[in-house]
Amino acid sequence: MKLLVSVRSVDEALAAAAAGADFIDLKEPSGGALGALPLATTEAIVAALQRERGRRPISATIGDCAGMDAVLDRVAATAACGVDYVKVGVAPGQHALLDALAVCGHAVVPVFIADHGIDTALLARAGALAFPALMLDTDDKARGSLFDLASEAQLRRFVTQVRRGGKLCGLAGALRFEHLPRLQAIAPDFAGFRSAVCNGARTAALDPQRVRALRDRLQCEDAAQPA
Repeated sequence: MKLLVSVRSVDEALAAAAAGADFIDLKEPSGGALGALPLATTEAIVAALQRERGRRPISATIGDCAGMDAVLDRVAATAACGVDYVKVGVAPGQHALLDALAVCGHAVVPVFIADHGIDTALLARAGALAFPALMLDTDDKARGSLFDLASEAQLRRFVTQVRRGGKLCGLAGALRFEHLPRLQAIAPDFAGFRSAVCNGARTAALDPQRVRALRDRLQCEDAAQPA
């Protein structure tokens, strides 16, 4: 299982990469689960990471956009910043948006929101379309972690269905150190963290020591898994 860490600045991105994050995810935590950074900040982070050795894949969220045209415009603008993946939230029933994202010409990762329940028909449709990965996240972090909003059985079914479509699968949502054993048992391809690696609330500064400790714990959990 790979480690995705969400960052909001050049300093945080470089610190997360140096501490061992496998994926660098660009978002503004004060803007919600998928809050977008200014495009200029996204460009600056991408440029800084590209100068580093062993560059990690970079994803970025687009925030909340009203209407399909606005979503597609923001996807294009975000992709133009040089990120590898653009994350877009999809709500239950948004089949037309999903279809449009699949043919927009950019590497889009649809993000399902557990607070709304998992639309199994929408998930099946996403699995049949040309997306590199699918994610499950939470919106209202005050309601708890992903494990508070979805059962382990639901999470296993999500991972199984995504994998069946030949895609990478990611889980996120106020995840903490203590969730690592349960995550390893469910075995997504990557897990996203912000709350667990900050000094206080998820809107506080990222702590690279926490990222490093999470990376070490994750490696220990990997080593403990049966071959």
